[in-house]
Amino acid sequence: MAAVTLRPWPFPEDQEAELYWFGSPYMDYKENWRIRVAFRISSNNIKVVSYPWGTLPCLRIGQLYTNGAYDPVKPLNGSTFKLSINNLSQGIVVNSFKLPKRLIDLNKNPELGLQNIIQFKVDSLTYCIPVIEFIRAMFVNSRNMALHLLQPHGLELLVDRSEMYGDVLHFDMSARVPVKLATDSNARHLSWIYMDRRIRAMWDSVYQLLFSQAIKNSPQNPQAALKKGIPMDIDLTEIGPLQMHVRGEQFIDYVLVKEIIGFSGFEHPHEKILFWHPSKKRRESTYGDKQVRLTSRADNDDFILNDESDHAKEDIHQDVLEAPPTFMHFSNVPVVTTRRQNVRQSNTGQDVIVNSGRGGKASGAQQEVSTQDSIVGGDTPPIDFQTLETIPASEGIGLESFFEMIQYLKQTYPVTISMSLLRIPLGKRFSVCPNGARRTCAVVQITHHLKIRYIVEVARPDSWSISTLIFNQREQTPLYRIEHYIKELLEKMVQKGGHWDQTLLNQYKVEKLKHYKSDKSEEWALKLYTKL
Repeated sequence: MAAVTLRPWPFPEDQEAELYWFGSPYMDYKENWRIRVAFRISSNNIKVVSYPWGTLPCLRIGQLYTNGAYDPVKPLNGSTFKLSINNLSQGIVVNSFKLPKRLIDLNKNPELGLQNIIQFKVDSLTYCIPVIEFIRAMFVNSRNMALHLLQPHGLELLVDRSEMYGDVLHFDMSARVPVKLATDSNARHLSWIYMDRRIRAMWDSVYQLLFSQAIKNSPQNPQAALKKGIPMDIDLTEIGPLQMHVRGEQFIDYVLVKEIIGFSGFEHPHEKILFWHPSKKRRESTYGDKQVRLTSRADNDDFILNDESDHAKEDIHQDVLEAPPTFMHFSNVPVVTTRRQNVRQSNTGQDVIVNSGRGGKASGAQQEVSTQDSIVGGDTPPIDFQTLETIPASEGIGLESFFEMIQYLKQTYPVTISMSLLRIPLGKRFSVCPNGARRTCAVVQITHHLKIRYIVEVARPDSWSISTLIFNQREQTPLYRIEHYIKELLEKMVQKGGHWDQTLLNQYKVEKLKHYKSDKSEEWALKLYTKL
């Protein structure tokens, strides 16, 4: 595994620092998620440093760093323990100040002491597991999973389809899953989270509890609370019995768990999985020259993790940083096979050497990378809905031209955009399209000159005539009220057979925007922008 060097690194040269504890995840001014990490030096001085949230899979309590580099060969402190738990729901969540000071002294720092831990009483010992470490071990095996954990309905964005045909689960990963993670083991892991309702409930609870606490702390402006930081929490569902293999330190009858090495006892809900990813293609051999590119870079590159550098890059197709594995042993191991539907040509002729890549001054040097989130390839983050159930964009049949217009609007005008898809309420013929697909609608949040507006567009694969709606959010109107307005408008629209209720439009001061099938993306976007 490649070595990772953390930047920034605030300690003197050659001074060893121990990763001591975690602080709260929070949003920076760019609305990127970050995590506070506490390091301790030999003088017992604790310093808190901030890193991108996507770095979490590489971090373990007790790791020793020098000049920002962690030596994976150096043994971590602590002993190994095996604990058997009858049911996860028996765990009690308390804050870190409940821990004996002889196990960990947090110097009365509220940022560190208010972090949640899960206590399990097993025989005469009380095992104390940091919630962040439990979440990491259960769900976060990559930067990609970390970033989607803290997105509303993030799990839905990773899966395009999950259907049963006989006794086989057909499981399609979306293009958001990096090519490197399109493996059998990740297909088991992701499908387990997605298909087991108890595990999925725990995954969903992480973001829901975080956002609910933000609303509680700052009802008018939840973003302000998220930017300050909130300790992580999780709802433990009824599941068991389980075994955990952990590394920790013991004091009298308390054990502080610093790392969960592995789980056993979980059961996957399916015995056979046929999984697919856009990268999975059948190879067909053809005669032709095989190009060989020479490079001086080693396969086992070392990386400098520096999100503040102008040269730091993230590979949008790969997770460039490999995380140390947490072993997940299922009591039933599903058989995974891969479906390959597209064809990739492979030349079998003579080798032809072409100009080497990654040359010049970058050749042989450590590569600067980033674990920060990014929006690439026309991707748009979802809206933080709490009561409206969203669906994957792949189900937005009849909204293709609207998506193109929104993409053009985002690239051309100074606006910030989030978007979610909803299903139209059932009850009338209009709820289902003539082709049999459930009718959907898109809700877009547009921020322009500090003003927020919401756009509602109903899918029209049948060229149905219905206007686009524009909500001008009144000052201090909370998001849950906007959700209520949208839900009521959609219900009334269905009852009226696909026509907006003018009384409700007047009541909520909603503006209509007419558009035509002949409108190009540029024309449609311009019409919308002039209304903002």
